Amino acid sequence: MNKLLIVTYYWPPAGGPGVQRWVKLSKYLSKLGYQCYVVTVDEQHASYPATDLSLQKDIDASIKVTKTKSFEVLKIFSSLFKKEKVPYAGIPDKNKMSFVGKVALYIRSNFFIPDARVGWNSYAIKACEEIISREKIDVVITTSPPHSTQLIGLALKQKFKNIKWIADLRDPWTDIYYYEKLSHTKRAKQKDLRLEKDVLEQADVVTVTSPITEKLYVSKIDKALSHKIKTITNGFDEDDFTSTGSSSNTFTIIFAGTINEQFGIESFVQAVKNTVAKHKNILLHFIGTADNYTKQLVEKELPANHKITAYVPHKELMAYLMQSQVLLLSIPKGNNQGTVPGKLFEYMATQKAIVCLSPQGGSAGEIIAECQAGKTFTHNATTEIENYLQELVQAFEAGKDISIQSTIYKKYARKELAKQYAAIIEELK
Repeated sequence: MNKLLIVTYYWPPAGGPGVQRWVKLSKYLSKLGYQCYVVTVDEQHASYPATDLSLQKDIDASIKVTKTKSFEVLKIFSSLFKKEKVPYAGIPDKNKMSFVGKVALYIRSNFFIPDARVGWNSYAIKACEEIISREKIDVVITTSPPHSTQLIGLALKQKFKNIKWIADLRDPWTDIYYYEKLSHTKRAKQKDLRLEKDVLEQADVVTVTSPITEKLYVSKIDKALSHKIKTITNGFDEDDFTSTGSSSNTFTIIFAGTINEQFGIESFVQAVKNTVAKHKNILLHFIGTADNYTKQLVEKELPANHKITAYVPHKELMAYLMQSQVLLLSIPKGNNQGTVPGKLFEYMATQKAIVCLSPQGGSAGEIIAECQAGKTFTHNATTEIENYLQELVQAFEAGKDISIQSTIYKKYARKELAKQYAAIIEELK
């Protein structure tokens, strides 16, 4: 039997989209005949943004999971400064941070490179070495963020010369949209860039989640190595959509996930406000984590037509999505054309119309167009967004079916993506 070792910080009971990629891929790789071993952090030692016990049902019974201790600077920070919130997604405006927050950001940026979860590495490396030696592992897969996990793969590749190493980078590393908001010194930034290049050059294969991100990483290495960088997008699991759910009588627009000022939804909110003036029965519903800026924005502009619900388990979120009429996807402003959030594919699987806010030429918009799953706009296209919403609301009020009829999205099913990953693994042998 083919044996794979998967190294991932995020694993159930951790919640969020970062968990789902490898819980789902390992599930279907197991069905394809691979024996999967997982090394992850023990939840008693981890610092997760959210937990989701419902994801445990997706762990295939054959998968052997090893959990280790970790030195978590984020936990230490939280215990020392209980009033300070650790930013898990994006970096807030420094002008809005407290003195303690600024100090913490400086420490995180310069003393914990590439990130604050690097304290897990020594424990994970030891566990991986034992499993590789005992089980005669052929292929190791490290997935990030946190990008410090890739340094585990780097260490294992240097010790075990015969293993094949796949570095799976779900997000950009030194090009992530909030990177310039970190408080790196020149020396720290140079070290981070060097580590990134070491991983890209020494991994046998690097997988990314969009073609634009693939081009980005190709530009960072010698052209002779460009063949090793491959795109395997995120996807959706058909098992999560066994029931259709019933739509609400209220025209409901849902945004799922973490949102902050950098997502640039001001024009969208204005478009909803203009639509509400003509059609009262509209609700903009945020499910997940919203920063104070977003909360204040919607409270001011849509006081009676918005709702904010904290993070909910994945199964419950799917039920919410199925009851909506429109789903909002926003790519952070700036040079983020390659960003393709994992939730896009679950959005498409609901067959609800998607409104996507994105920089021009973005991969997410290209996928939406390919799958005929909605429309994409620039962040400030108030009039165009309003016209599309008006069209959908009028059809909804007339009793028409406004769901998406195309089934092109099915090519992004997790079981199909697992086959693509299996093909990469077989090529390494």
